Amino acid sequence: MPLLESFVQFLEAGLHSHVSPERKAQLDVVSDFLEQAQRLLEATNVHPAAPAVLIGATIEEFLRTWVEAEALSLGNRKPGLDAYASVLREADLITKQDMKDITAWGGIRNHAAHGEWQEVSDKHRVRLMLEGINLFMRQKGAG
Repeated sequence: MPLLESFVQFLEAGLHSHVSPERKAQLDVVSDFLEQAQRLLEATNVHPAAPAVLIGATIEEFLRTWVEAEALSLGNRKPGLDAYASVLREADLITKQDMKDITAWGGIRNHAAHGEWQEVSDKHRVRLMLEGINLFMRQKGAG
């Protein structure tokens, strides 16, 4: 029975998955951030810029930890959303369309982060960003 008990512990620890326990914890964190962004979007007294910044930071963190998990190098690029996406694209882990989506999401985040309120005043647009990122992360194995 010790062998069976060890196997059960192995399964319960999530070690059978292609996702390491460390990567699973990272994915749980970004998932929690997206849930917080969803709550902010639903709040009537919160400007859409707040969840846009949080959503943008979340996709950046998701990509950063993915680059690390794949042991990819940024080379001489400055760490950031575009650099992480470019490295993942070069490794053929994301598509050309994924790159376009990430660039668009980064643009919304940057408008919000730089106080360009008119560019992020539409909650529907920010909600589409959130939904797109949720779908992207599920497709890439984060959910």
